[in-house]
Amino acid sequence: NIKLLKRLQIVYRRESNCKAVLRAAMTAITMQEYHTVKEVSRWLVEFIGHYPSSNTVEEAIASQFTFLITELLRGIGTASPSSTVEFLGDLFNPLCRMCPDQLRETLKATLATENFPTKHITRESKETFVSSVLKSSHQKRKLKVVIKEFSLECRGYNNNSVR
Repeated sequence: NIKLLKRLQIVYRRESNCKAVLRAAMTAITMQEYHTVKEVSRWLVEFIGHYPSSNTVEEAIASQFTFLITELLRGIGTASPSSTVEFLGDLFNPLCRMCPDQLRETLKATLATENFPTKHITRESKETFVSSVLKSSHQKRKLKVVIKEFSLECRGYNNNSVR
């Protein structure tokens, strides 16, 4: 992993097509492959961590932010294996830290779509999820619980039976 991260420094250069790399990574987080989703999620956490220090990363994230949140929610909802929800949830930490206002607005707008990410989730649950994610952004363990409960509800499980 360390060798891979060192080699990926090339992605942060001005001449790199950072947007295309980000888009490919976002598409990969909805795959049905545990190891792929896990590693891509880790890489995205690293990538988003460069947000304040790299104009290339900042431009890529800004231009793809809605797609990033949509794919992240699809992955948490049902597109990715339930065993990867923990890794997908880790993406909320740097997003909450780097761009909380944009995250709030994009989550609200994306979740306003009926039957998204699945038909099992209610509007009230979506609203609770958005507020809980933003409130729990500094408490990693609590944030993971919020995301796991949301994922279970999206998958049709009654979250009361999980506790």
